[in-house]
Amino acid sequence: DLGLLKRHPDFQKRYNTWCDAVKEEYGTLGMEYLLHVRLGWAEDVKPKPTYANSATPSATATPNPMVFRADLPEEYVKVIPNDWPYSVPLDVSHFVIWSRVPAISSANIPLAIYARVKEDGLWGFTGSEGQEEAIPTVGVEPKAPMSESEKEFFAQACREFEIFVKREWSEDEWECAWFVNPPRLQSVPGLAHIHVFARKKKIT
Repeated sequence: DLGLLKRHPDFQKRYNTWCDAVKEEYGTLGMEYLLHVRLGWAEDVKPKPTYANSATPSATATPNPMVFRADLPEEYVKVIPNDWPYSVPLDVSHFVIWSRVPAISSANIPLAIYARVKEDGLWGFTGSEGQEEAIPTVGVEPKAPMSESEKEFFAQACREFEIFVKREWSEDEWECAWFVNPPRLQSVPGLAHIHVFARKKKIT
């Protein structure tokens, strides 16, 4: 249950101490540390629209991606292990997909579920029989189940993330659970990221 994810109390204390040190040296939320040290992104984190076929926009020019897609160029996305993972079984690895473009935006989320996604985030499972219903946060009253049309829109919103996860962690070899926190819960609001919990399948 992703709603139960927490760090061990001792580990959380160490993480809080580390965060304070990083913030003191690099500024609020350690954004500069993440960008320049951990991710190695020396340029502006939010790419400006440019065009592949010409210096100026045209009918045939292809703009750079401005929201998350499975086929993002390498310079827009990076997958790294989480330096401060949650308490999970030893056979589960916690990764983070960092993106230089938004993960949740009106440009990639259907209007019919946009408000709900901004409140609840996105999630999915690959490589195993997953859980289709929403995963409630502990202490929060669960919302009404999605209607069939909302489920279709939700699947549409998750598609690019699911394709990316399946490509990075093949379903033949891995079981994965992934989620995108809603904006109100994101630990680094200015930098989109997707959590992935991956477990290697046992060969029988």
